[in-house]
Amino acid sequence: MWLARLLAGSTRGGDAWRHLRVLDRIATRNGGVRAAGTPGFEASARYAAKVLTAAGYRVHQQQVPYTDFRVDAESATVTAPAARQVRALVMRWSPVTPPGGLDAHLVVPRATTGDAAGCSAADYDGLPVAGSIVLVARGSCGYTAQQRVAAELGARAMLIYLSTPSPNNIYRLHAFNPQAFTIPVASVRQAEAEQLAQEASQHQVRLRLDLRGHEVAAVTTNLIAETRGGDDRTVMAGAHLDSVTEAPGINDNAAAAAALMATALRLAPHQDEVRHKVRFALWGAEELIDIGSNYYVRTLPAAERAKIALYLNFELIAAPNGVRFVLDGDASEQPPGTPPGPAGSQVAEKVFKDYFDHAGLPYESHDLRAVGSDHEPFVAAGIPVGGLNGGVLGVKTAAQAARFGGTAGQLYDPCYHQPCDTIGNLDRRALGENVPAIAWALGRFALDVSDLPAGAREQRP
Repeated sequence: MWLARLLAGSTRGGDAWRHLRVLDRIATRNGGVRAAGTPGFEASARYAAKVLTAAGYRVHQQQVPYTDFRVDAESATVTAPAARQVRALVMRWSPVTPPGGLDAHLVVPRATTGDAAGCSAADYDGLPVAGSIVLVARGSCGYTAQQRVAAELGARAMLIYLSTPSPNNIYRLHAFNPQAFTIPVASVRQAEAEQLAQEASQHQVRLRLDLRGHEVAAVTTNLIAETRGGDDRTVMAGAHLDSVTEAPGINDNAAAAAALMATALRLAPHQDEVRHKVRFALWGAEELIDIGSNYYVRTLPAAERAKIALYLNFELIAAPNGVRFVLDGDASEQPPGTPPGPAGSQVAEKVFKDYFDHAGLPYESHDLRAVGSDHEPFVAAGIPVGGLNGGVLGVKTAAQAARFGGTAGQLYDPCYHQPCDTIGNLDRRALGENVPAIAWALGRFALDVSDLPAGAREQRP
């Protein structure tokens, strides 16, 4: 355990902060964005490659081809009763409006049960849905189902919003199954949606939507750095380096990328002393649904995948109102029926929990599948996984506020996927508590993976 003690004792939040200042400046110089396919991402990758190469790691920049969705137009204009603009973000991969856009009246479904408005055709009984633009809050059935219901009733387009304690936020959504979408969809701010709904309850509201985009071939980069020393039992740790196209992405996810760079620099003088190879990964295009990590795992030969003893993933580790979530490898603290992670995932979970118990720091267990991120391709390949995250779109409970501090009733990160996700958004205390934990786990597994399975087995759905 000497390496775990050494790394945890010497790797600090301040070490990560130095890299975060650089990544924040990169975002500022590139329009507040570090998304895949933008100069901000390319500059981030160059910086990380320079840091890791100078530390003596073997650095490989894997080129990852993918298909992107390029936005051509996204506007929503109220044309009656009084003209005004409403900000709209076109859903990636949804159908587009005709040339010149479309003009239609607005319809808001009635809520029948809880947050299920628009999940059933009955929610539209007596409403003139045919030829309309439908406005809904994201419901419990999911926006794919809400779009299908509206389209089957003759709606021409759909506007959707997420109901959160931050009503001025706006989130770009993805059509995860594009074939299921038959009408254009865009997201709007909750505050604007509620104003539109109020107006529609009093008189007819008409909107003009121009929502267009097209597919483009693109290439992003996975940055892979590994130790000189170590046998074929490889321990991987990763975090995505890209932001969304609407934000600089400093908590999501530069904080975790910076933590890995800080740990890598402290480990660098001991590269030849590790028993097992340590491989760091800074992924590209995670925000486009794990493109970089999926490509990496998919293109690895089976024999190489079998050498990966463990993959650790880190997300949003400095959330300003966050909770310290440890990925629950055996699903023991999840609802009945929740599938466990690949065999060995519970070992990583225990290592993090033991560390936090010893440090006197609170934590909660989190379902491996509750937050989509770069550990998912490794789960599918049967590779043990673990890691930390600080919470995504969840709302902090009173019990969590009592344990972790912060404000109950507010998002874990009110700046998640928003322009305000700058270095000023970070909780430096959380960063300082989580960085040594990451270093501890990597030091532990760099010397000992004897309690992990010998090889990966693909997980079947």
